[in-house]
Amino acid sequence: MLRLASSNREPRAVFGFVLLGGSLNGAQIRDIRLANELHRRGYPVVAWWVVDRPDVSPLDDGIEERWLFHSFRYATGRPSGLLDTAGRLTCRVLNDRIRSAIAQKIPWLVAGTLKGIIRQVCQGVESDPRLIRRFARELTETGVTHLTETIEILAPFVEAARKLATHPIRNVVQFQGYETYAPYASRIGLEQQMYQRIRDAVESSGGPALTVSDCYSDRVQREVGVPKSNLLPMHPGIPIVPRMDRQKAMDLVCRQFPEYDREVPLISYLGRKDSEKGIDLLLYATQILREQAVPFQLAVCGPTAFGSRYSVACRQIAQVLKLPVLTSDFLSNELRTALFRVSHCVAYPSIHAEPFGMVPVEAMVQGTPVVVPDTGGVSQLPFLGHQQGGLLFRSWDSGDLANQLERLLTDQALHSRLSASAPQIASHYSVERLADRMLEFLDLAVTPNLDSLRRRAA
Repeated sequence: MLRLASSNREPRAVFGFVLLGGSLNGAQIRDIRLANELHRRGYPVVAWWVVDRPDVSPLDDGIEERWLFHSFRYATGRPSGLLDTAGRLTCRVLNDRIRSAIAQKIPWLVAGTLKGIIRQVCQGVESDPRLIRRFARELTETGVTHLTETIEILAPFVEAARKLATHPIRNVVQFQGYETYAPYASRIGLEQQMYQRIRDAVESSGGPALTVSDCYSDRVQREVGVPKSNLLPMHPGIPIVPRMDRQKAMDLVCRQFPEYDREVPLISYLGRKDSEKGIDLLLYATQILREQAVPFQLAVCGPTAFGSRYSVACRQIAQVLKLPVLTSDFLSNELRTALFRVSHCVAYPSIHAEPFGMVPVEAMVQGTPVVVPDTGGVSQLPFLGHQQGGLLFRSWDSGDLANQLERLLTDQALHSRLSASAPQIASHYSVERLADRMLEFLDLAVTPNLDSLRRRAA
């Protein structure tokens, strides 16, 4: 039986994060935001990067950063320190944009990375003793007391290392993405063995694992086999920024998309252009709207993580339908915010019971209503008490998606009501609230360490 956090407050906590870099970096956003918030509250924070490491760190100055391993380490089926070093060198020679472009154009690189890590976990991470011993030494050197990893497949590495450290370390396993790499485990016949290793890591951690929503807890119990009593929902945190000036937002969007028409309502999708996101459903839905003579324009923006085949297929669908689409792969944070701000609504037609979905919350921060499927954790996001910031459509049903989009395009009173409630709902998912919940869960002080903050300011 897993035990809850101790009720005795610890005098000094040091947080460690194992962050997944590279094209699968969507899951790392939650941990980066949490690490920065904990650091701003005066807690020491140390980060270890795996698979890849960004050129410009998204972490605050003062957070110590180290390498754990590069994806090349497990590329040949057995651990290779030489390949690990070579992989780290590529991060210095090739910038983020080039590496991302290579990953998108050569999808078997991502597949090889995931399969290599899965094989290592299934055969036992202890078969790479040099890595585990080095990680354990660094945990001891840095004095980390609380440790977490971006995705659950990394938990066995953490568990093996913390057992060799010279002081107690609490590991908090997180579930946020196993469904994206489980197909690769299945293709090499290791899916069930992988789940067993993850279950072992949860049990070994001595505390509940975290999930991003209650719906996701149900899914983890059903598919991975972790009892729901050993799972605790804790949603990601979103920065609650002021609403961007609409005129400024329009100017930014016009510069990025010269064909953007300020007078026509904009339906937007932002996120990965991968098959589980259901962008083709949105294309069919908007074609239905066009045939009904409902005026709109459509934007589809974001990179891919698993190669460009689906993105190309969606582009071909749009061409066949003669459906004009404003499209871009990468957007700056400022431009993302601007696009959220000018959009009449944001559609997020995910087909795989999306566990959470940060994009809809980011849109609601800007007062933009959202349309999301009625399955998965994402279905809960537009609602808080009696407030509502968006609409649901029947999952996998492009006709119903078209109906809900039409309601927002034609019913101004409905749109205004949802727009007014959206920011209040989004504030429920703030980074500050996430940090509060994490610290309360670990029985640590929620209020900042003022002495530490003063030393940093000095």
